[in-house]
Amino acid sequence: MSMLEVKNLHVSYGEVKAVKGISLNVKQGQLVSLVGSNGAGKTTILRTISGLIGATQGSITFGGKELLKLGAHQVTRTGLIHVPEGRMLIEDMTVNENLRAGAFCRNDKSAIEEDILEVEERFPILRQRAKQKARTLSGGERQMLAIARAQLARPRLLMLDEPSLGLAPLIVQEMFRTLSELKKSGTTILLVEQNAYGALAIADYAYVLRVGEVVAEDTAKNLLENRDFLDAYLGEQ
Repeated sequence: MSMLEVKNLHVSYGEVKAVKGISLNVKQGQLVSLVGSNGAGKTTILRTISGLIGATQGSITFGGKELLKLGAHQVTRTGLIHVPEGRMLIEDMTVNENLRAGAFCRNDKSAIEEDILEVEERFPILRQRAKQKARTLSGGERQMLAIARAQLARPRLLMLDEPSLGLAPLIVQEMFRTLSELKKSGTTILLVEQNAYGALAIADYAYVLRVGEVVAEDTAKNLLENRDFLDAYLGEQ
Protein backbone atom coordinates (compact mmCIF):
# COMPACT_ATOMS: atom_id res chain seq x y z
CA MET A 1 0.00 0.00 0.00
CA SER A 2 1.35 3.42 -0.98
CA MET A 3 2.04 5.72 1.95
CA LEU A 4 3.71 8.66 0.21
CA GLU A 5 3.13 9.75 -3.40
CA VAL A 6 4.96 12.62 -5.06
CA LYS A 7 3.71 13.53 -8.54
CA ASN A 8 5.27 15.91 -11.08
CA LEU A 9 7.00 17.97 -8.37
CA HIS A 10 8.67 21.23 -9.42
CA VAL A 11 10.60 23.42 -6.99
CA SER A 12 12.53 26.58 -7.78
CA TYR A 13 14.84 28.94 -5.91
CA GLY A 14 14.17 32.16 -7.76
CA GLU A 15 15.13 31.54 -11.39
CA VAL A 16 16.93 28.29 -10.55
CA LYS A 17 14.87 25.13 -11.09
CA ALA A 18 16.06 22.71 -8.38
CA VAL A 19 13.47 19.95 -8.92
CA LYS A 20 12.05 19.32 -12.40
CA GLY A 21 8.94 17.17 -12.50
CA ILE A 22 9.98 14.41 -10.10
CA SER A 23 7.55 11.63 -9.18
CA LEU A 24 8.17 8.97 -6.56
CA ASN A 25 6.31 6.50 -4.40
CA VAL A 26 7.01 5.03 -0.96
CA LYS A 27 5.02 1.97 0.10
CA GLN A 28 4.29 1.09 3.70
CA GLY A 29 7.14 -0.86 5.30
CA GLN A 30 9.65 0.00 2.58
CA LEU A 31 13.03 1.68 2.81
CA VAL A 32 13.26 3.86 -0.30
CA SER A 33 16.45 5.73 -1.10
CA LEU A 34 17.10 8.86 -3.16
CA VAL A 35 20.69 8.82 -4.37
CA GLY A 36 22.70 11.27 -6.40
CA SER A 37 25.61 13.67 -6.27
CA ASN A 38 25.55 17.14 -4.74
CA GLY A 39 23.05 19.41 -6.47
CA ALA A 40 20.79 16.57 -7.57
CA GLY A 41 17.82 17.98 -5.62
CA LYS A 42 17.63 15.33 -2.89
CA THR A 43 17.52 17.66 0.11
CA THR A 44 15.10 20.01 -1.67
CA ILE A 45 12.66 17.13 -2.18
CA LEU A 46 12.66 16.24 1.53
CA ARG A 47 12.31 19.88 2.58
CA THR A 48 9.36 20.28 0.23
CA ILE A 49 7.66 17.10 1.47
CA SER A 50 8.02 18.26 5.08
CA GLY A 51 6.59 21.71 4.35
CA LEU A 52 9.77 23.73 4.86
CA ILE A 53 9.74 25.12 1.33
CA GLY A 54 6.99 25.46 -1.24
CA ALA A 55 6.53 23.85 -4.64
CA THR A 56 5.73 25.64 -7.88
CA GLN A 57 3.85 22.65 -9.31
CA GLY A 58 2.83 19.09 -8.46
CA SER A 59 1.26 17.19 -5.59
CA ILE A 60 2.43 15.37 -2.47
CA THR A 61 0.02 13.02 -0.73
CA PHE A 62 0.70 11.18 2.51
CA GLY A 63 -1.84 8.63 3.65
CA GLY A 64 -4.22 10.16 1.11
CA LYS A 65 -3.82 13.72 2.48
CA GLU A 66 -2.41 16.51 0.32
CA LEU A 67 0.64 17.95 2.09
CA LEU A 68 1.36 21.00 -0.06
CA LYS A 69 -1.55 22.77 1.62
CA LEU A 70 -0.05 22.24 5.09
CA GLY A 71 2.58 24.08 7.10
CA ALA A 72 5.61 22.24 8.46
CA HIS A 73 4.12 21.85 11.96
CA GLN A 74 0.95 20.37 10.43
CA VAL A 75 2.95 17.93 8.31
CA THR A 76 4.74 16.71 11.46
CA ARG A 77 1.40 15.99 13.10
CA THR A 78 0.46 13.63 10.24
CA GLY A 79 3.26 11.31 11.40
CA LEU A 80 5.81 12.27 8.75
CA ILE A 81 9.04 13.02 10.63
CA HIS A 82 12.10 14.63 9.02
CA VAL A 83 15.64 14.27 10.39
CA PRO A 84 17.47 17.01 8.47
CA GLU A 85 21.07 17.15 7.37
CA GLY A 86 23.16 18.38 10.31
CA ARG A 87 20.92 16.62 12.92
CA MET A 88 19.56 19.94 14.32
CA LEU A 89 19.85 18.89 17.96
CA ILE A 90 19.10 21.35 20.76
CA GLU A 91 22.71 21.83 21.77
CA ASP A 92 22.30 23.13 25.33
CA MET A 93 19.73 20.51 26.30
CA THR A 94 20.71 17.11 27.64
CA VAL A 95 20.39 13.89 25.70
CA ASN A 96 17.31 12.96 27.72
CA GLU A 97 15.73 16.38 27.16
CA ASN A 98 16.35 16.11 23.41
CA LEU A 99 14.65 12.72 23.39
CA ARG A 100 11.62 14.12 25.19
CA ALA A 101 11.47 17.01 22.73
CA GLY A 102 10.78 14.42 20.04
CA ALA A 103 7.53 13.54 21.82
CA PHE A 104 6.24 17.12 22.05
CA CYS A 105 3.07 16.27 20.09
CA ARG A 106 2.21 13.37 22.43
CA ASN A 107 0.44 13.32 25.79
CA ASP A 108 0.63 9.58 26.55
CA LYS A 109 3.19 9.93 29.35
CA SER A 110 3.56 6.26 30.29
CA ALA A 111 4.02 5.26 26.63
CA ILE A 112 6.64 7.99 26.20
CA GLU A 113 8.63 6.51 29.09
CA GLU A 114 8.37 3.07 27.49
CA ASP A 115 9.59 4.46 24.17
CA ILE A 116 12.55 6.17 25.85
CA LEU A 117 13.56 2.84 27.37
CA GLU A 118 13.19 1.18 23.97
CA VAL A 119 15.43 3.67 22.12
CA GLU A 120 17.97 3.47 24.94
CA GLU A 121 18.06 -0.29 24.45
CA ARG A 122 18.72 0.25 20.75
CA PHE A 123 21.31 2.96 21.47
CA PRO A 124 22.86 2.08 24.86
CA ILE A 125 25.29 5.00 24.62
CA LEU A 126 22.35 7.40 24.92
CA ARG A 127 21.51 5.98 28.36
CA GLN A 128 25.13 6.49 29.40
CA ARG A 129 25.07 10.06 28.05
CA ALA A 130 21.55 10.87 29.27
CA LYS A 131 22.59 13.85 31.42
CA GLN A 132 25.21 15.23 29.02
CA LYS A 133 24.51 18.25 26.84
CA ALA A 134 23.99 17.39 23.18
CA ARG A 135 26.90 19.63 22.17
CA THR A 136 29.34 17.31 24.01
CA LEU A 137 28.51 14.25 21.87
CA SER A 138 30.63 12.79 19.09
CA GLY A 139 29.37 12.81 15.51
CA GLY A 140 28.14 9.22 15.70
CA GLU A 141 26.43 9.81 19.03
CA ARG A 142 24.73 12.91 17.65
CA GLN A 143 23.34 10.94 14.73
CA MET A 144 22.07 8.22 17.08
CA LEU A 145 20.34 10.89 19.17
CA ALA A 146 18.76 12.50 16.11
CA ILE A 147 17.31 9.17 14.96
CA ALA A 148 16.21 8.22 18.48
CA ARG A 149 14.52 11.60 18.97
CA ALA A 150 12.62 11.08 15.72
CA GLN A 151 11.48 7.66 16.97
CA LEU A 152 9.92 9.33 20.03
CA ALA A 153 7.49 11.01 17.64
CA ARG A 154 6.30 7.53 16.59
CA PRO A 155 6.69 8.29 12.86
CA ARG A 156 4.48 6.70 10.28
CA LEU A 157 7.23 7.61 7.83
CA LEU A 158 10.77 8.63 8.76
CA MET A 159 12.73 10.84 6.35
CA LEU A 160 16.50 11.04 6.83
CA ASP A 161 18.78 13.48 5.04
CA GLU A 162 22.43 12.41 4.69
CA PRO A 163 22.68 10.55 8.02
CA SER A 164 26.19 9.29 7.17
CA LEU A 165 27.57 12.78 6.52
CA GLY A 166 30.74 13.51 8.47
CA LEU A 167 30.91 10.12 10.18
CA ALA A 168 33.90 7.80 10.35
CA PRO A 169 33.64 4.69 8.12
CA LEU A 170 33.01 2.26 11.00
CA ILE A 171 30.27 4.53 12.38
CA VAL A 172 28.72 4.77 8.92
CA GLN A 173 28.47 0.98 8.78
CA GLU A 174 26.81 0.94 12.21
CA MET A 175 24.37 3.66 11.16
CA PHE A 176 23.31 1.71 8.06
CA ARG A 177 22.82 -1.40 10.24
CA THR A 178 20.60 0.65 12.54
CA LEU A 179 18.44 1.85 9.64
CA SER A 180 18.11 -1.72 8.38
CA GLU A 181 16.95 -2.81 11.83
CA LEU A 182 14.42 0.02 11.98
CA LYS A 183 12.98 -1.09 8.64
CA LYS A 184 12.76 -4.68 9.85
CA SER A 185 10.88 -3.47 12.94
CA GLY A 186 8.23 -1.91 10.68
CA THR A 187 9.38 1.69 10.23
CA THR A 188 8.83 3.09 6.73
CA ILE A 189 11.87 5.14 5.66
CA LEU A 190 12.70 7.61 2.90
CA LEU A 191 16.48 7.97 2.89
CA VAL A 192 18.54 10.62 1.13
CA GLU A 193 22.19 9.64 0.80
CA GLN A 194 25.26 10.67 -1.15
CA ASN A 195 26.78 7.34 -0.05
CA ALA A 196 24.85 5.62 -2.82
CA TYR A 197 26.21 2.11 -2.48
CA GLY A 198 25.69 2.03 1.28
CA ALA A 199 22.11 3.24 0.86
CA LEU A 200 21.32 0.79 -1.94
CA ALA A 201 22.64 -2.10 0.14
CA ILE A 202 19.80 -1.64 2.67
CA ALA A 203 17.04 -0.18 0.47
CA ASP A 204 14.10 -1.95 -1.14
CA TYR A 205 13.70 0.56 -3.95
CA ALA A 206 15.66 3.58 -5.13
CA TYR A 207 15.58 6.62 -7.37
CA VAL A 208 18.75 7.97 -8.98
CA LEU A 209 18.68 11.76 -9.30
CA ARG A 210 20.76 14.10 -11.41
CA VAL A 211 20.33 17.89 -11.61
CA GLY A 212 16.75 17.82 -10.33
CA GLU A 213 15.50 14.91 -12.42
CA VAL A 214 15.04 11.16 -11.93
CA VAL A 215 17.37 9.40 -14.37
CA ALA A 216 16.59 5.87 -13.15
CA GLU A 217 14.43 3.98 -10.70
CA ASP A 218 14.37 0.29 -9.85
CA THR A 219 14.73 -2.14 -7.01
CA ALA A 220 17.90 -1.41 -5.07
CA LYS A 221 19.17 -4.89 -5.92
CA ASN A 222 18.86 -4.30 -9.66
CA LEU A 223 20.54 -0.90 -9.44
CA LEU A 224 23.43 -2.33 -7.44
CA GLU A 225 24.01 -4.90 -10.15
CA ASN A 226 24.33 -2.11 -12.75
CA ARG A 227 27.59 -0.62 -11.50
CA ASP A 228 28.57 0.90 -14.85
CA PHE A 229 25.38 2.96 -14.88
CA LEU A 230 25.76 4.07 -11.27
CA ASP A 231 29.41 5.01 -11.73
CA ALA A 232 28.49 7.05 -14.78
CA TYR A 233 25.94 9.10 -12.84
CA LEU A 234 27.38 9.03 -9.33
CA GLY A 235 31.13 8.50 -9.78
CA GLU A 236 33.18 6.04 -7.76
CA GLN A 237 32.22 6.10 -4.07
